[in-house]
Amino acid sequence: MTLMRHSDSVLLQASRLARLYDASLTLIHTGASQAASETYIRDTAAVLDIDIDQKIVWNQTDPAVALLNAARQHQLDLLVCGAFEGPSINKRRFLSPLARSLTEDLPCSLLLLAHPEFDNASFRRIVAITDFSETSKVSCRHAVWLAEKDKSESLHVVSIHSIFQDAVVALQRGSAEKVVRTREAEENLLEEFVMELPDVGEFVDVDFSVIDATTGFAACDFAESVEADLLVLPWYRESNRKVPPLADWALQVVPCNLLLVPS
Repeated sequence: MTLMRHSDSVLLQASRLARLYDASLTLIHTGASQAASETYIRDTAAVLDIDIDQKIVWNQTDPAVALLNAARQHQLDLLVCGAFEGPSINKRRFLSPLARSLTEDLPCSLLLLAHPEFDNASFRRIVAITDFSETSKVSCRHAVWLAEKDKSESLHVVSIHSIFQDAVVALQRGSAEKVVRTREAEENLLEEFVMELPDVGEFVDVDFSVIDATTGFAACDFAESVEADLLVLPWYRESNRKVPPLADWALQVVPCNLLLVPS
């Protein structure tokens, strides 16, 4: 019996997605020597039956720097990496320092694999978070496309509403200050937002909902509640806040795989 490693699941998922996207596959390895890296990749790919007639990139610098530089140099559309460190707490895993470093300066979409899958690497249940920004429109379209291609069981499009916002609105009425959205307005916006998304396959169950929250665990909590395989978040290039409010803990600890999509 061959013992499967987390790195093997990363290669399998990357190869699977390359076929789904009908895209080329670039394999990146950081290690002590180029010869050792190429040997490792070729031997592993042979065992996993992965076609590696594509580029192999080797880099000896800091792993996060190496991966981001390679992504820029080769104009990659999607970077697939292992994500977790240590044991899981129920279904939640802490992202590794490498994974957290990658989330700070994305040149392309980033898929962080928190749960290795070997028998079935498809995304059966997907959660996509929106804050109605242009970037979230892009990320939700990616989620729709992936759900259709992967023949997912379900796609949940979700916005996060703070339960304190209605109180703030009530206090602001009659003032010149900017009024925060009410929950009713959020529900209307979400319905309009979903209507503008591309149609998904007839076999994919699509729903949308506004969830009430008070902490940055909101996105993770919802993904965990529906037993999601993939959480999709927009990622903002020109902002100190990289993901939507009340979703920021997804950059620290996640219950499932995480896809970050920049605009």
